[in-house]
Amino acid sequence: MTNFSDPHSEQSSADLNQPVRTVKGERGFEFDAHITFARPHTAAEVGQLLRGFGLIIEPYGSAEVRGARLTGKADLSLALAQIRALLESGEASRIEAGLRGFLRSATGNMDWVPWRKNVVLPRQDWEKVTFEEGLRYVLE
Repeated sequence: MTNFSDPHSEQSSADLNQPVRTVKGERGFEFDAHITFARPHTAAEVGQLLRGFGLIIEPYGSAEVRGARLTGKADLSLALAQIRALLESGEASRIEAGLRGFLRSATGNMDWVPWRKNVVLPRQDWEKVTFEEGLRYVLE
């Protein structure tokens, strides 16, 4: 299983469901995804639906959530399995995901680098997502 984490960190398999702490003053690529749900959910339901990613979850809305953003260092095979599950269950109507470049200052401020290219795929072609750095995969 590929683990997209800092090779110098010592993250155990028991920690994979916990968000990874970020390091100030670094640059690289991190998982960045936008999930659009097929129906509205509560913020608590969104947390339950997306907890398997083990990433930072930012719901869009509070009372009626129609989408969410996931960011952080991810286990890519786990992320792909979670994407597949969301699409096959019908919970997600659209998913945009990829490894996005970032620059984090010494003070902790984060700047995201624009995507190099969009790769648009039908929902059923989720297995073609290879998480190439700088590419955003759009599954709709």
